[in-house]
Amino acid sequence: MPRPDASAPAAFALPAGTLRTLGACLHTAQLAGALSHVLDLTLQYANDRQQFGRAIGKFQAIQHQVSEMAEHVAAARVAAQLACDSGTGTGTPDRLRAAIGKLRASDAVTPVAAIAHAVHGAIGITEEYDLQLYTRRLHAWRVADGSERWWSRVLGEQVCASAGRNAVELVREWCEPAPAA
Repeated sequence: MPRPDASAPAAFALPAGTLRTLGACLHTAQLAGALSHVLDLTLQYANDRQQFGRAIGKFQAIQHQVSEMAEHVAAARVAAQLACDSGTGTGTPDRLRAAIGKLRASDAVTPVAAIAHAVHGAIGITEEYDLQLYTRRLHAWRVADGSERWWSRVLGEQVCASAGRNAVELVREWCEPAPAA
C-alpha cells in the first residue's frame, strides 16, 4: 500500500514561532473566558449565600474582594482582545501582542482564583461545585504555550533589540492600530 504524500506547498509554510504564538492567543482567550465565568460564579454565590441575615455580597469586605477580582477579569478580557488582534489585518497573530496578552491574562489567574476560593470558602474545593474545575484549568492554561516567564523573555528580547527606544515607546508602537490602507 503506498504512503500518502503529506507534504504541503510552500504557500502554507508558517514563520518560526507562529504556532506557539497562535496557541498563546487561544489560551489567552480561554483564560479570559474562564476568568469571567469564575467571576460570575463568585457573584452568584455571594448574592445567594446568607450569613447574619443578609447576603454575604452585602458585606464591604466581600465587595472589595469581588471588585479587585472584577478588575483582573476586565484586564484579562482586554489582554485577550489585544493578543488576538494581529494589528496588520493578516489574520496571523502578532508575537508581541500575544506576549503582552498572555502575560496579563496569566497574571490574573492567581489573584482571581484566590479571591474566588476565599469568597466561596470550603464549597469551592468540593467535587460537586465547578469552581475547583475552573481553578485547575486556569492554572494549566496559565503555563500552556509558554509561561509568564517565557513570554516575559520574548518581550524583553524585543525591547533589547529595539535600541534607542524606551519600553513605553515600544508598547505604544505595538498597541497602536495599523494605519488604514
